[in-house]
Parts: sequence; structure tokens; C-alpha cells
Amino acid sequence: MQNCRSCLIIRYFLIAVLFIILIGLVFTDKTHYLAIIKPDYLAYLILILGAFIFIIKLYKYLRKLSISDKSNKIGNSSRKSSKSMSSKKIN
Repeated sequence: MQNCRSCLIIRYFLIAVLFIILIGLVFTDKTHYLAIIKPDYLAYLILILGAFIFIIKLYKYLRKLSISDKSNKIGNSSRKSSKSMSSKKIN
């Protein structure tokens, strides 16, 4: 059975959450190192990464859009119709 990308991402996320819960239950006395991770810092990190990824995707989209506009200008030039082409077969 072939898995889609979204299903794999959801599975990896659930495995990561279960792994974090398991670590929290088993190593309760050793988790004081995680005290530096605060919800505010994670929220800022997610916002910054999201904005950065958005800017990259927007740049790629606009670059692709400008490339396709250039190819349309070439494509709109006058061409010979296929009826006037010779009927030679290409091997």
C-alpha cells in the first residue's frame, strides 16, 4: 500500500508526541533541562520559521511566474502552420 505524504507527516508527528510523553514519564527527574523551553519562545520560533518559509515560497512562485511570462512572449510569435510542414517521417 502506498502512503501519501500527509499521512506520513501525521504518523511522524504522532510518533514524536508519544516519544516525548514516554520520555516525560520515564525520565521525570532528568527533564529539568527542558525548563528553558517556554511556550512564548516556541510560538516566536514557529512564527519566524513560517514567515521565512512563506517568503521563500513566494520568491520561488514569483520567479516561476516571471519565467513563464517570458516563455509566453516567445510562444506568441508567428509560426508556420503544421499544414505547411513537410510530410517527412522522423525515425
